[in-house]
Amino acid sequence: MNRDENNYNNLNIIEKFKNHPIIHDLVDWKMLNKILKENNIKLIDFVGKGHRGVVFKGFMDDKLVAVKVPRLGGKNTIYHEGKILKEINTFGVAPIVYNFSEDFLIMEFVEGIVLKDYMNQNDIDKEELLWIIEETLKQCLRLDLHKIDHTEIQGGKHIIINKNINKIYIIDFDKAKKRRAHNFTCAMALFFGRCHIANRVKGIFNISESEERYIIKLVKNYKKIILR
Repeated sequence: MNRDENNYNNLNIIEKFKNHPIIHDLVDWKMLNKILKENNIKLIDFVGKGHRGVVFKGFMDDKLVAVKVPRLGGKNTIYHEGKILKEINTFGVAPIVYNFSEDFLIMEFVEGIVLKDYMNQNDIDKEELLWIIEETLKQCLRLDLHKIDHTEIQGGKHIIINKNINKIYIIDFDKAKKRRAHNFTCAMALFFGRCHIANRVKGIFNISESEERYIIKLVKNYKKIILR
């Protein structure tokens, strides 16, 4: 589809979204159209909203991308998130960011299942779950070593599993902070602590009380040695 066809397509979809029951008054539609036009993006659909941003899906050339724009009335953290993503992309964490400014963030569109939903499935393969835990902990360790604290690892809703390409993504860095980081310890609590996900993990792997105490000791040592 050429640029003119993209613009026509986008205008039609935006007109429909202006009457969307959830996002009709949350987006600067004129600004969104300008962003799509300048970056030659074909708008496909609305993906979701948060307290600070609204996310859409589209095609930029042959790439499936997510387009995040500030939510009207919310705190604008778009540029902050873009800067964080640009840095952590250098060591293999998070979706690839293609372009960003104060008004938009264009990045790789991540497909897959959220960890929280994955853990609610009835039949979970042990080897697959072990891979998910290992990959998540490795990424959290990298973030810690670069002193970037995601701040929301513990909920499990910002970790996405794409089994088609065997990749784990940590997403939504709008609240991330440059400081002494606790991603690894938060991830350990997520998988081996007292929450629902941890209880499922411990049940699947039949982790004993003595093994649980060893894990707690490991986390305490990590805090003392790595996070000091």
